[in-house]
Amino acid sequence: MNYPVDYCKQVVKELAMTKEELGYVAFEVNNKDPERIAKYISGLSNAATLMNMPYAYIIWGVEDGTYKIVGTEFDYRKEKKGNMELELWLNQQIFPKINFKFHQLPFETEDGNTVQVVLLEIPCAEDVPTRYGSVGYIRIGSNLKPLAEYKEKEAELWKKLDTTPFDLRIAYQEASADDVTAILDYPGYYRKLGMPIPSNREKVLDDLMDEKFIVRNDGGTWDITNYGVLMIGQDLKKFDHLAKRGVRVIRYVDKSRLEGISEETFSAGYAIAYEQIASYILAVIPQKETMDIYTRKHEFAFPESAIRELLANMMIHQDFEQKGTSPMVEIFSDRIEFSNAGAPLVRIERIVDCVPVSRNERIAGFMHRCCHCEERGSGYDKIISATSASSLMAPKIENQFNQFTKVTLYSKIPFDMLTKEDRVRTCYMQACLLNVMGDCLTNAKVRSVFGLSEAEKTKASRIIRDTLAAKMIKPIDPDTAPRYMRYQPFWA
Repeated sequence: MNYPVDYCKQVVKELAMTKEELGYVAFEVNNKDPERIAKYISGLSNAATLMNMPYAYIIWGVEDGTYKIVGTEFDYRKEKKGNMELELWLNQQIFPKINFKFHQLPFETEDGNTVQVVLLEIPCAEDVPTRYGSVGYIRIGSNLKPLAEYKEKEAELWKKLDTTPFDLRIAYQEASADDVTAILDYPGYYRKLGMPIPSNREKVLDDLMDEKFIVRNDGGTWDITNYGVLMIGQDLKKFDHLAKRGVRVIRYVDKSRLEGISEETFSAGYAIAYEQIASYILAVIPQKETMDIYTRKHEFAFPESAIRELLANMMIHQDFEQKGTSPMVEIFSDRIEFSNAGAPLVRIERIVDCVPVSRNERIAGFMHRCCHCEERGSGYDKIISATSASSLMAPKIENQFNQFTKVTLYSKIPFDMLTKEDRVRTCYMQACLLNVMGDCLTNAKVRSVFGLSEAEKTKASRIIRDTLAAKMIKPIDPDTAPRYMRYQPFWA
């Protein structure tokens, strides 16, 4: 990635401030030895993978021991190996090909002089260890050693590079039958599927094995998969690599994050915890009581069906390979935000009509069997239908830095306080929903979504004009008289 100079300089400053050579960082002053640089690329790339870091770095111009920025005479653009430019030679020597990148950076020293620092950004190893020629290296202390000489490190690296899907990797090895029934909530499994609990434990183990929650290992005991723990685990916190996967629900006093009311983390497997989380959210969001002739009812500020769909989506579609974040629900006075690791899998503007795509098909399938989600791709249809039926804005779906998905569900906002963006998004989403139902958008349907009366046709017309100007909808027949005009999404 071509980062701006200021960002690269900040990386150098932050790494130098650690006052130590981290396992995935090497500091040099004037080292120009091509073979040593190649070994460093291999060793640091592999070390980054072991340390769950996306990149490793070599920095020329930082003094060893003091970690002061002193500058370097090394200029990668002028260095050669034989008659070949250094960068080209390195590209030919490193396997598999990785997109390492040099950055030449000007720095001002403590005495006011301007010096040059060189930052080499090295991607972590993926699929196989990074090699210089035929040899993979690893950093041991400050030394570079052939990876093959350190069998434990090599085995650990290959484990990190395992291409087995995350959900089928092993969370707990060599479990006894007692361990399995203690770690996995097997009564909850049968309860969720509406099945009686077998009286024979062997039948329980067979059922869990058929689900791929556990596998029989060569030693005759059981290995428990990530899938088993994520779906019906008693406590995700007992597993270091899954501890951050528990769903966090945070409540705030008002519209900002300045003051929180409470925070809850639900650490049971998703199939077990789903109903508890949904019930908790519904219990703490704003609501009011209404009475009809015979019964007392609760009306929520947000549609229950939309909350349930978004909660399930957040669990199912997260990127489990992405480290350091939990699926999270944040409840404000005027909105609820659902966020998870992993960018949306389809274009946001086509999320209503797109063919269903799942990042975690087994998890989606099991959650569907537990009646916690749709598996037909109609989840967002239900969400848009629920918000429009309550005259609420369509939820806002965001792809944040191509790393996270955030969906914001809004409570009722007076029409005159809606922004142009809110009105256009809601109008467009309604057009998408109507299109997949074989219908089309009209002035009357826009009025219905926004809670406008027939006397407010001009307000609906203005929304339609703004959505047309944004090129999100188009007329079905441009020559129709204005009062009979019908519209469809731009992609229809």
